[in-house]
Amino acid sequence: MTAADGGGAAALAPRIREILAAIGEDPGDEETLLARIEEAAAAAPDGRSSAAWVAARLLGRALKEARFELKERVLELESLYDLGLSIGGQLDLDRLADEILLRSISLTNSRSGALHLFDGNRPILSRSFGGAMLAPEDAVRLDVGPEGAINNDAVTLPTSGVWLSDCQKCLLVPIQSETRRLGVLAVADKETRDGTVRDFFPADARLLALFASQAATAIETARLHKEALEKERMERELELAAAIQREILPREVPTFPGLAIAAENRSTRQVGGDYFDFFPLAGDRFAFVVADVSGKGVPAALLVSTLASAIHLQIEDARTPAELVERVDRHLRRFSRARKFATLFLGVFHTRTGELQYVSAGHDPALLARGSGEIEWLPATGRPVGILPDSTWTEARATLHPGDRLCVYTDGITEAQNPVQEEFGTARLAAYFSRVAGLPVREAASRLFGEVLLFAGSEPQYDDQTLLILARSGPESL
Repeated sequence: MTAADGGGAAALAPRIREILAAIGEDPGDEETLLARIEEAAAAAPDGRSSAAWVAARLLGRALKEARFELKERVLELESLYDLGLSIGGQLDLDRLADEILLRSISLTNSRSGALHLFDGNRPILSRSFGGAMLAPEDAVRLDVGPEGAINNDAVTLPTSGVWLSDCQKCLLVPIQSETRRLGVLAVADKETRDGTVRDFFPADARLLALFASQAATAIETARLHKEALEKERMERELELAAAIQREILPREVPTFPGLAIAAENRSTRQVGGDYFDFFPLAGDRFAFVVADVSGKGVPAALLVSTLASAIHLQIEDARTPAELVERVDRHLRRFSRARKFATLFLGVFHTRTGELQYVSAGHDPALLARGSGEIEWLPATGRPVGILPDSTWTEARATLHPGDRLCVYTDGITEAQNPVQEEFGTARLAAYFSRVAGLPVREAASRLFGEVLLFAGSEPQYDDQTLLILARSGPESL
């Protein structure tokens, strides 16, 4: 009995639908099912065109297709495994991005692709192959769901309105970790063997999404590796800067009859560019300097080295403190190519008379605490050195009487901040020296650093702190 003898495909359709549904095979709509029955029945031998035989015929074809699809999925999983191994060992983020893009194009048989990585809403890395397809600024605002977005019309993505250029059909999937979005991966124009472009299907999206998940792990690993290398580099730089600074600072503070001197530098977590030094001169004189160079780390430490060398080279030939500062300024502008500058307080002290000649090149005002309790400030007498040509500096004078103290410091002390972003300031500094007038200078200096530390509390500080105290006469001041 043929299908026609039994009422045709329509007569067999209910029974065939029942059998296919029982084995989990989708029978399709009525028209599709009838066409399948007619095709299977046409190939049936005489007397075998029953519903069961036709269903078995359709089932065999479904199983054959299922085996083919299973084999294809296994090959895809093997490819994903190989791809995961290939990108998992790459720790250079730039090379990893190239590898991810080319592998995704190969995996989907696409003609072109684009990869965009983000840091929040800021593009940090973009790669494309075979055409622009997607601009970085568009990729950042692209709204692609976890399963990706298929666009076989290739004009705009319905969810975003982003223009996709130079392609006919495209597929986009997100790259994301468990906590944040890392980027977007796009491929376009899936090719067939005859060179035509075919549609992307949900299976393609799932496959590319699995690869994007592997890529996300590799990207996070590469990013953490890069951060670790950068941290290690910074730590080495800070160690080198600290070593340079330790070598430049004097190993001991000089002593002079009738004077007490304390000088100390304390580095914070970030090595800065503070500097102090002493220079013996002819007669009953010596020079001293407290300086603060711009910047931090190795560049700042190198500028300190340049500044120290300039002072050592020029101090014997300069006739006045102002002339010495001018020579130092020219030296810095000539040999410092990094557009750095420094503030400094340079003093020449006459130990017999107590007279102080000084130049303050943009430095914080020095504090002069009189034995009477009065506080005086010695302001800047010119610009910082190393900035502008044709700068000039005025020399000023002050006299330290017995019991007077001069305090020269860097702004790491007065600009130290507490957790509510309040600065230690000059008023607290003046009040402190009024309270400790009777303390030996070394103890006064040590206690000041403690006061600043107590004031700052848990707030981290990012600038060096340097203090020089010079006290004249009176054993109680020494």
